[in-house]
Amino acid sequence: DDDGPPYDKAAGDPNAYSTGAVGRHNVVLAHMPGIGKASAAAVAANCRASFPNIKLALIVGVCGVVPFRPGSSGETAETVLGNVIFVPKDTLLDVLGRPNTGIPALLAKLKGLRSRKMLQGKMAGYIDVLYSEPELAATYPGITQDKLFKATYRHIRDGMSYEECAYDGELVPRTCLEQGDRQPTVHFSLIASGDTVMKSGKDRDDIAREAGVIGFEMESAGVWDIFPCVVIKGACDYADSLEEWPLGNAVLQRITMDGSPPTFSMEQEERQTRLSEEPESP
Repeated sequence: DDDGPPYDKAAGDPNAYSTGAVGRHNVVLAHMPGIGKASAAAVAANCRASFPNIKLALIVGVCGVVPFRPGSSGETAETVLGNVIFVPKDTLLDVLGRPNTGIPALLAKLKGLRSRKMLQGKMAGYIDVLYSEPELAATYPGITQDKLFKATYRHIRDGMSYEECAYDGELVPRTCLEQGDRQPTVHFSLIASGDTVMKSGKDRDDIAREAGVIGFEMESAGVWDIFPCVVIKGACDYADSLEEWPLGNAVLQRITMDGSPPTFSMEQEERQTRLSEEPESP
């Protein structure tokens, strides 16, 4: 939605905000001045001071992804550019800790077949809307632009464009792209939150095997201890030395934000918290 009514910020808060609504929820959008955990932590801390009643933070953006990983049935699962990742953050292995009790329930609901299909359908609709906005100049670049290089392949320089690469014999075939299904796919998996941008296919695969992650980003760890969070990331590259996908960060971020879940009930969460804090009857 467009900016809603202005709200006063706390004294000394340097953040810039936009306010509005998503579904039936009032929202405040904090504009990040930079990337990384330190910047995210500073923005979140100031946002908490200005808006102490915020109940849920959506960390929305883009990430580099791991193209292949073991599937639930032993098969090889694929992640391609444009896919969207919801991060559960509810396992003991997750270094960022556990979320509050309402978030795992929300994500469990979204994992259901019906909810997942509805979510993916909404995202497909938002893509069509964004493509119709002339100022974005957004178009789907086609599967020929979704190039995955061998993990050992090193580009002449970091950040090379797709057109600049000499890649004969270095491309990895993609089964799901060859099948021609380009509707957005939603994944529920862990991602790694680091201090630097991942730009090595070999390091990407080594860390993915060791930690069981599906992607890499730089902001979540800075926010997790300040707000209850749901992390939602769009796949913009393969965490190698090639530049980001031509679809554009702005489009992916808009898709992930507009398609994010509007069903989190803070009233129920607060009620559950009060019940858990009440002493048992003798």
